[in-house]
Amino acid sequence: MRGRLSFSALASRARAALRTLFQREEPSSEQGAALLRDQAGLLFFLSLLFPIAGTLNCLFIAAHFQPLERPAVLVNALLVALFYGAIFHAALRWKRNADDLGFLRRAKWLYVGLGLSWGSVINMFCFYGEPDQMALILALACSVVSTPIISVPLSVAFGFFLPNAVLSVIAVSFTMAHPDPVATVAFISFTLYAAVGILCVNWTFNGRAEARAALQREITTVKVFLREYREGSPDWLWETDAQGYLRFAPSNLAVSIGMSEQNLLSKRLPDLLVSRSGTADPEDRRFPDLDSCFRRQLAFREMVTTLADAEQPRWFALTGHPVFDTKGRLTGFRGIGRDITERYEADQKLTFMANHDGLTGLLNRKAFVALVEQACFEGRPFAIASIDLDDFKGKNDSYGHHIGDALLLRVAERIRAAIRPGDAAGRLGGDEFAVLLYDMDIEQGHALATRLAKALSEPARINDLTLVPGASLGVSASEGFDNDAPRMLMLTDLALYKAKEQGKGTACRFEPSMELEYRRRLLREVELAQAISQGEITVAYQPIVDLLTGHVVCAEALARWRHPIRGIIPPNLFIETAERSGLIDRLGEFILRSACQDAARWDAPIQVNVNLSAVQLNSGQLPAIVSRILEETRLPPGRLALEITETMLLNFSDSALQQLQSLRAQGIKLVLDDFGTGYSSLSYLLRIEVDGIKIDRSFTMRLPDPKVAAIYRTVTRLAADLNTYVVAEGIEEPSQLEWLRQNGVHFGQGYLLGRPQETAPAPKAAYLT
Repeated sequence: MRGRLSFSALASRARAALRTLFQREEPSSEQGAALLRDQAGLLFFLSLLFPIAGTLNCLFIAAHFQPLERPAVLVNALLVALFYGAIFHAALRWKRNADDLGFLRRAKWLYVGLGLSWGSVINMFCFYGEPDQMALILALACSVVSTPIISVPLSVAFGFFLPNAVLSVIAVSFTMAHPDPVATVAFISFTLYAAVGILCVNWTFNGRAEARAALQREITTVKVFLREYREGSPDWLWETDAQGYLRFAPSNLAVSIGMSEQNLLSKRLPDLLVSRSGTADPEDRRFPDLDSCFRRQLAFREMVTTLADAEQPRWFALTGHPVFDTKGRLTGFRGIGRDITERYEADQKLTFMANHDGLTGLLNRKAFVALVEQACFEGRPFAIASIDLDDFKGKNDSYGHHIGDALLLRVAERIRAAIRPGDAAGRLGGDEFAVLLYDMDIEQGHALATRLAKALSEPARINDLTLVPGASLGVSASEGFDNDAPRMLMLTDLALYKAKEQGKGTACRFEPSMELEYRRRLLREVELAQAISQGEITVAYQPIVDLLTGHVVCAEALARWRHPIRGIIPPNLFIETAERSGLIDRLGEFILRSACQDAARWDAPIQVNVNLSAVQLNSGQLPAIVSRILEETRLPPGRLALEITETMLLNFSDSALQQLQSLRAQGIKLVLDDFGTGYSSLSYLLRIEVDGIKIDRSFTMRLPDPKVAAIYRTVTRLAADLNTYVVAEGIEEPSQLEWLRQNGVHFGQGYLLGRPQETAPAPKAAYLT
C-alpha cells in the first residue's frame, strides 16, 4: 500500500509538471501568469524571426526541385509560407491585445500545421531529389527538426516538432530512392537529441522564469516596505559617492538640521556629521572617527555623530558600509541614519546620574576611581587629596539632615573653587570627598590641600546658623608608586588618618613610614584574629576591695594576650587594634562569656566587671548578646557590671543610650570608668544613670595633693547624693590607701590590694588581712 501511494504521488506530480509544460489550463496565480507572459514574449520574438528565415529557406531550396514541373512541390512550399504568414499575423495580433493564453493556443495549432507542411515538403524533396541532392535534403531536415529546441512553451515546440519529426524520419527512411541505413540511424538519433533538447530548454526556461517572477515579487515587496519605511519611520537611507558626497538628499536629515536638500548634495557626509571623538571630551576617544572610516573604507554601526557646526547640537546614529564594483573599486558608501537627539540627551542624563553624586553634583566613588585608573594607565603625573569633614556626624545629628545636606553643598562649592578647571572632584560617600590634581607632584598637592583645609575652616552661614565645616586632608602623588590606582588611594587614606590623628583642620602628605606602620597594623590584626581563634586570649581578674573591711566585693575582668613570641601583651596594646579592625565584637563577646563562666563557678557570689567598647554598641545587638550569654552561663544579671568610659560617650547616640538603658532594665549594673579624664564628665551623669564611678588612677597617684584631694572629696559627696558608689583606681602606696579611708572613699583597686590573677579572687585583700 505504501509503495502504491508513493507511485501515485509521483504520477500526480508528473501529470502536474506535464500540464505546466504543455500549458493545458489557464494559470491561477501571479507566478503562473508571469510565466505565461515570458513564454508569450519569447514566442513572439521567434514568430517574427522564423517566418522570414523559414519562408526564404523553403522557397530557395524548392527552386532546386523544378517546382513548375512538379506542382506538389510548389503547393507544399507555398503551404509552408502560408503557415509562416499566419504565425506572423498571430504574433502581431498578440502584440496589440496581449492575450497570452489565446496567442499560445493559436500558435500551438499553427505550429502543428507548419510541422506537417515542412514534413510534406521534405518528403517531396526526398521523392523527387537526385542522389547528389540527398546531402542537402538531410541538412534541411536536421535544421528544421532542431528549430523547436529554442521554442517555448512545450506545447508549441512539440506541436511543430512531432509531425515534422515523424514525417522527416519517414522521408529519410522510406521516401528516398536509395535510403542509407547509416544516414537514417544518424538522423533518428539527431531527432531524439532534439526532442531531449526541447524538454531541457523548456524546463530550464520555466525554472528561470519562475525564479525571476519570485525575485520580482520580492523586489516589489521590498519597495513597498521601503516606501512605508521612508514615509513612516524617522530613519533615513543615505548613499555617497567614492569621495563622500551625498548622491541624494534624505528629507528627514534636511528637516532635522534645517538645511535645504540642494545644499545637502554639495556636502561631504564626513564634513557634515562628525563623530563624538572629534568634538567631545578625551574620555570619548574609544569612539570611531567617521572620516577615518570613509578614508580606510571601513564599515561602521550605530556611530554617534553630531553636526560639525551647529549652535543647537543634534545627534545622529549612522550605520554604513562601503560599496565596491565588480573590479573591487570603491564606488561609495551606503547605509541608514537616525536622529537620536532625544535618546542621546536622555542617555547623557542617565550617565551623569550614574557617575555623579545626586546631592553635590560631584563625581561619585565609582567614577572618581575610574578617572584615577585612567590617569594611571596613561602614565600622567597627578596627586590625590582625600578630604574628611571634622565632626560632621555631630552637626548632622544636632541640627538635622537638611542642615547637613546644605553644609555638604557648601563644602562641594569650596572644593570646586579651590581646584583648577581640568582637575576632578568627587564625593566618595557620606562626608568623604577627594580631588584628582593632574600634573602635580606631592609638594604642589600638599600646598593645594593646605589652602583647601584653610578654605574649609572658614565659617559658613546656613539659614540662621553659622557652622564651620572643618576638614582633615591626606595627600599622595603618583611619582614612585608605579601608577597603581588602588595603592594610590590607599596611601592617600593613610595620610588622611595621620592628619586626623594630628588634629582637626590639617593637611598631611604621605610618608613612607605611614605605609610601614600600616603594614605592621595589618600584621597585628591578622595575629589578633588568629589569637582569638587559637585561644591565646585569656582573662585575668583584679579585685575591687572594700577599703574598710578588706573584703573583695567584685573583680574586674582584664584580657591578656599570651603571644607565642612576645609573651604577655596587656589590653592597652591590642584593644585599639581590635576596634580599628572590627575584631572588637568577637573579642568583646569572648571576654564577656569567659568572665560570666568563671564568675558562675566562683565560691563567693561577688560581682564581675567587664569593660565595654563603644564599637560594641554600633551593631545595636549588645543587649541581646549579653542576655544570651547570661542565660547560657546561668550568671544572675545582678552579678554583672559593664564599665563604660567617658571617651566613648563623646559621640553618644540615641541608639547607644537606649541599649544601655535596656541593659540596666535587665538588672545589669553600669559603672563609669576613668572618671575625670573626659571633656565634661558631669554632663553625662544627666543622660545616663550609673551604679558606680571609678576615679581615674591619674588622680590617685597625686594624692595627697590638696587640689586632687579637693576633687576627690567633691566627687565623693556628689556620688553620695546620686546614690552611687566610688572606686579609687591605681592604689599602689599605703599613704594613698590611708588617705582614701580617712576621707570616706569606701572602695579601691590597685596593685597594693591585688594584682590581676587568672584564678578566682581571694575573699580578702592580703594587704588588709
